[in-house]
Amino acid sequence: MRIASALLFATASAVPVEAELIGHGGPVHAIVVAPDGMTALTAGFDYSVIYWDLPQERARRLMYGHDAAVSDVAFVPGSSRAVSGGNDGAVYLWTLGQTEPAALLTRHRGRVAAIAVAPDGSRVASAGFDGLIHVAPLDGNGELKVLKGHAGPVNAVQFMTHGARLLSAGYDGTVRIWEPDANAVPEIFAEVGLPVNKLFLAPDERTLVVAGTDEAVRLFDLESGKERRFMLGHEAPVLSIDVDLDGKRFATGGAKGQIVLWSLADGRPLQTLRGHEGPVWSVTFTPDGRQLLSAGRDAKVARWDLESGREIGATRAPEAALFVPEGDALAARGAELFGTCAVCHTLAPDGGNRAGPTLFGVFGRRVGSVEGYPYSRALRESDIVWSEQTIGELFEKGPEHVVPGTKMPLQRLGSGEDRKALLHFLRAALAEAERQYGRN
Repeated sequence: MRIASALLFATASAVPVEAELIGHGGPVHAIVVAPDGMTALTAGFDYSVIYWDLPQERARRLMYGHDAAVSDVAFVPGSSRAVSGGNDGAVYLWTLGQTEPAALLTRHRGRVAAIAVAPDGSRVASAGFDGLIHVAPLDGNGELKVLKGHAGPVNAVQFMTHGARLLSAGYDGTVRIWEPDANAVPEIFAEVGLPVNKLFLAPDERTLVVAGTDEAVRLFDLESGKERRFMLGHEAPVLSIDVDLDGKRFATGGAKGQIVLWSLADGRPLQTLRGHEGPVWSVTFTPDGRQLLSAGRDAKVARWDLESGREIGATRAPEAALFVPEGDALAARGAELFGTCAVCHTLAPDGGNRAGPTLFGVFGRRVGSVEGYPYSRALRESDIVWSEQTIGELFEKGPEHVVPGTKMPLQRLGSGEDRKALLHFLRAALAEAERQYGRN
């Protein structure tokens, strides 16, 4: 549960948000903003966690440890640590600023769908597709508790304010309340009647927002146990929920790219935001409540100004367009194809490293040799030199065939004409970049 303060609101409101956070090489499963509003964490399909500097809109650190997609991530309150859960079943503890995890906290027999850190930062709960909830101590000295009760995968988990009780929901259509330290049989708080995707307890500790596999959002009263509101506003199942810190609004993201803002008091829809292509797997308010960040399958982390209802930075021209020679149709087609690559790679030397290293000077460069980038062992030890031939093979056969053991996200182009256009664009764009910036 997030805790607000006067300092938090004052600090976050000064953040000059400019554009999307671009860095993951594939879908983004989760995003969370730190209590001071200055940093964020994202969990990606590309096996990485990215630690973001929000005022400067850059990745502070790329963090690798999972052997599959990372499904959820959270800050540890009052510390410089974080926790992540992944499709490999692992729950890792991280020290912010480090590239590798500090400890493996627990491992499920199946993917981890969600994690939650206790308000006092003492332990983490993880919801698994193995039907179990693990509650692991963060200091490594306590006992791992395994909670059994759900009949099927567990999709959502959240600690209540004081950390003594835990909420969960799953495919069995139930919302349950646990007392992990009492080893008691969980109370079934509600039976929704269909699989539950997400839940979120509002700051008032009374209103529970629940979303299932239908298009509806439900509000429950935690004290009476009764369903207070049944709301329709999405065009597909609801996949993500967040409540703002003042407890007046909440946001939901759906499977068709739609984001809806609602009144928590009466369930009225307030705004509908559209900008994602495909499912929105995560939504989160900034601490001051002025902006919303969202992430999903389209590899996009978007920022929304909630006063205007507009996506911030959405009208910016992509970097690739700056390097297309005028009248070169083949390069223009290549620039379109490079749009997927641009999620991970910049073309300019001052663009820095995203989820992948800058491509400035890539032709003739040995694989795994850009200073400051945390390559996988396979890339660090490779003797391959990037050329039109080796880059072409990368897109024809896939990274795992060119450099076995790499964690580079799979990006293939089956069309020989598309590969030709992409390589032509890269040659032209990088030649222009070298003209503008000088050779490295």
